[in-house]
Amino acid sequence: MTAIHGLGSVGKSTLAAALAHDAEIQTCFCDGIIWATLGQQPDVLSLLSGWVQALGDYNFKPTSIEATSSHLRTLLYDKAVLLVVDDAWNTKDAQAFNVGGARCQVLVTTREGSIAHALGARLYNLDVMTPAQAMELLKRRLGRDIISAERQSAENLAEAVGYLPLALELAAVQVASGISSWTIFLQDIQQEIARLKTFNLAGARDATDEASLKRLSLTASLNLSIKLLREEERENFSWLGVLPEDVNITPKMAATLWDMDDERDTSDTLQYLGNKALLLPGVSVNGTPTYRLHDLFHDLACNLLTAPSVPKRPGDLAGLGLNLADAYAALLEKYQQKTQNGLWHTLPNDGYIHQHLVWHLEKAGQIEEIHKLLREESATGSNGWYEVREQLGQIAGYITDISRAWELAEKRWTQSTLGLQCRYALITASLNSLAANLPVELLIALVKSNLWNAEQGLAYALQKPKPEEKLKALTELVNYLPPNLEKLALSEALTVARSIPSGWYRADALRVLAEKFPEVLPEALTAVRAIQSESYGAKALVALANQLPEIFLPEVLAAARSICSEDSRVKALIALTDKQPNLLPEALTSARAIQLEYSRADALIALADKLPDVLPEALTAARAIPSEYFRAKALSTLADKLPEVLPEALTAAREIQSKFSYIKALIALADKLPPELLLEALTAARAIQDESHRAEALIALADKLPDVLPEALAAAKAIQDESHRAEALIALADKLPDILPEALTAAKAIQDEYYRAKAWSALAEKLTPELLPEALAAAREIQDEYSRANVLSALANKLPLELLPEALAAARAIQDEYSRANALSALAEKLTPELLPEALAAARAIQDESSRANVLSALAEKLTPELLPEALAAARAIQDESSRANVLSALAEKLTPELLPEALAAARAIQDEYSRANVLSALAEKLTPELLPEALAAARAIQDEYSRANALSALAEKLPELLPEALAAARAIQDEYSRANVLSALADKLPPELLPEAFAVAREIQDEYHRANALSALADKLPPELLPEAFAAAKSIQDEYYYLSVLSALTEDLSQMPFADFFPFWQDILHKLCLKTRPNLLQGVKQLFPVIFALGGEAVTVEIARAIQDVARWWR
Repeated sequence: MTAIHGLGSVGKSTLAAALAHDAEIQTCFCDGIIWATLGQQPDVLSLLSGWVQALGDYNFKPTSIEATSSHLRTLLYDKAVLLVVDDAWNTKDAQAFNVGGARCQVLVTTREGSIAHALGARLYNLDVMTPAQAMELLKRRLGRDIISAERQSAENLAEAVGYLPLALELAAVQVASGISSWTIFLQDIQQEIARLKTFNLAGARDATDEASLKRLSLTASLNLSIKLLREEERENFSWLGVLPEDVNITPKMAATLWDMDDERDTSDTLQYLGNKALLLPGVSVNGTPTYRLHDLFHDLACNLLTAPSVPKRPGDLAGLGLNLADAYAALLEKYQQKTQNGLWHTLPNDGYIHQHLVWHLEKAGQIEEIHKLLREESATGSNGWYEVREQLGQIAGYITDISRAWELAEKRWTQSTLGLQCRYALITASLNSLAANLPVELLIALVKSNLWNAEQGLAYALQKPKPEEKLKALTELVNYLPPNLEKLALSEALTVARSIPSGWYRADALRVLAEKFPEVLPEALTAVRAIQSESYGAKALVALANQLPEIFLPEVLAAARSICSEDSRVKALIALTDKQPNLLPEALTSARAIQLEYSRADALIALADKLPDVLPEALTAARAIPSEYFRAKALSTLADKLPEVLPEALTAAREIQSKFSYIKALIALADKLPPELLLEALTAARAIQDESHRAEALIALADKLPDVLPEALAAAKAIQDESHRAEALIALADKLPDILPEALTAAKAIQDEYYRAKAWSALAEKLTPELLPEALAAAREIQDEYSRANVLSALANKLPLELLPEALAAARAIQDEYSRANALSALAEKLTPELLPEALAAARAIQDESSRANVLSALAEKLTPELLPEALAAARAIQDESSRANVLSALAEKLTPELLPEALAAARAIQDEYSRANVLSALAEKLTPELLPEALAAARAIQDEYSRANALSALAEKLPELLPEALAAARAIQDEYSRANVLSALADKLPPELLPEAFAVAREIQDEYHRANALSALADKLPPELLPEAFAAAKSIQDEYYYLSVLSALTEDLSQMPFADFFPFWQDILHKLCLKTRPNLLQGVKQLFPVIFALGGEAVTVEIARAIQDVARWWR
């Protein structure tokens, strides 16, 4: 980067332009030269977007300066381009244009040397011309030599104007046109300087330093040049003051500005002013010259617009006597006449107005007209202003217009502007959505069809946020990239692939790359061989095998053969057979040698895909597998590949000696068999001697042969082994709901109680009400207590009230305490008040404390007041503290006042602090005032911070004075999860004076999830003075979901704030949310709706709804 530094009008831009037009420079920068003039208030985003388009990308959506700069870096990565940044006034603006690649150079012109230093640029200080250079400039401008008779006068004039190029050009123009001579112009300059000093213009009276005197001489030169213009030309020049600084002045725009019907007259006038050195040449557009106004001339034109038409001081220039706002309005009126039906987006393109309409409307004070402009709809139903700016390739300018309109809405904020702000946030988020949602397939299609150039496609691919999408885009796009960009694509893709931590996934990513970049194959192979897991390594080698050229095959083959696992080694060898078919015998031999029978079967089946002729051999190998189960499985799988083998597979299955394996093979084959083989399979199933296996086979065949179901049921019922009979009946019950009574009878006939109970439990959910008495009777007959308890538990939720006494009696009769407890607990929820004493007595009779506690806890919610003393006594008798605590906590809500002292004493007696805290917390709500001191003492005695904080928090509902102590205990908790939970529990109880401390504790939590939970719990309690801090705490949360959850919790408080106080929060919220996509923003608006409605009422709600509808229609 190089910076040209010097005074205003010293010729920095002229020197930069000369360099840009130099043939040698243009040869060095073979991909072009692009220029941006910044000025004091540049539209940086639009200028950057102009560069993007200059480089051939007309589809990029420039949503931010940062994104557009990044996009340019990609487009310029391997290009040789000179980037000229003219008239930089601050470092930040200039830095955005430092986007060149290694073959680019940046040239900056600036009046501020500090900018060059901050940018790290090589500094070239451009001083004023030497006398000799000044004379050479005059000579070139005159187009002739300066003869000796006039040389001295010309030298004197050059010295008088400080050798400034602009002043010299103005003088040369006057002399060349014959209007003046060197001597006369020098006298006029001296007189004008003296006049300016007389009026003390901008400190002119005391100007003594060289720089001030040069500026004074330049001002004098400008004034003289304007005085010499004809009145009409001077008026035309004055109207140029209505334009922004550093804009291109086109003939079409000037025709509107000057009310000229013939553009040729406009072009002549512009050329005349250019010849007078009052205009600088601009960038030619389609062969049509344009012009620029030097900032000093711009200042002069602005002054002439408002200067009085009759000067107040002798020698002053006559102005137009206009108010600036009126002047801006006058120009807008001229453009309004060119619209269709008054719609701004229908304006014809003159190369100017679309880029500057919003600026002019603002300067004219027509702010509402800006908002109206941005709501205009085109004939196609789109946003009119967006549509036309997009057609002109000015998306960046549109975004700048939206940003400016948003700023204006914020500056003039009232409740009514809330809707406008939401509208602009929605538009911004919608454009972000467009930029983020470009599918990889569409990106490739755009490049493939030449609608986009390669640089555009690559730039978009590199913007993909997800590594897998970026990798996919890059590997697909490389087919359409020129050689100079392949290097960048490969570099980026490799960076993405290498960044993957998992060995398998990294190897797979490199494999994908290797499809496009064979040079990556060695690295991919190395990554594969480095995978620790042989199984995954073999899988990766298999995936890579087909891509490898012959030169790598020996290494790959060695890698495959070195795999210790036989199964994995064979899979790798099989994969290599596509490249080396001669490996098939080796692979087959290796497959046969696999010791693990199931793996051997798998390998043979995989080889069958490669060697159809080997199928009979594979079938033979499968049949030779000693394990009948794996043999059956191999045969079944082979049948998928070779339907004609099905009869042989069926025969092979029938030859399996193991009945279990045989039936598994037959069942596996059932779904594959054609109708003609189903009957054979049915015959085979019927011939199975083992009743259990016969039933299982028949049930499997029943899906294909529904008529077999009765036979399957008969076979199931005939099974002698009760376990298998029960399993068969259960399987059939799903297929034959109508056979439930018969299945129930069969289940009852099972002699082994365990299997009978298993059958009953499986059938319980299917039983109809009329079958429940029989089922309960059958359950009671089961002697094995564990099994009986299981059936009673399974039946509990189905039993009607009239069967509950019988069920309870059955449960009580169980001697085994664990089983009895399970049955009683399952029945507890259904018991009627009349049965509760009996159930409680049964619970108390249980000796095992854990089991007793479980039943008492289950019964607690149902107990009547008269039973509570007995239940409490039973709880207190439990020695195990954890069990006792569980029962006391379960009973707490039901205890009467007279039982509370006893319960509290029981709680205090618990040594385990966690259990004691739980019981105290459960009792807290019920404690009477006279018991609270005792409970408090028990809570304070707890040493564990978390448990103490929980107990104190629960008691604070009755003793508010405990809250500071509870909060202090919460603050001391080290575990953030626990601290957040206790804070959340305390939140609703805290008085105003403790909220700042609680809020501070919440803010100190580092984990965003826990911090968000704590802040959300406190949100609706916070006083107004804490809301700014609360909002700042919410903003610090990076996770969007957690951020919105805190905002949602704060909405009620925010809605109560005065609008003036809330407005800064509202701005921050919208600006943060609009950086995301539209769905994200809409979610935020939904969360904030109570605030929006409270502040803006129905009118704003309607406006936001309309904005959502409009934006959804404009950007689908």
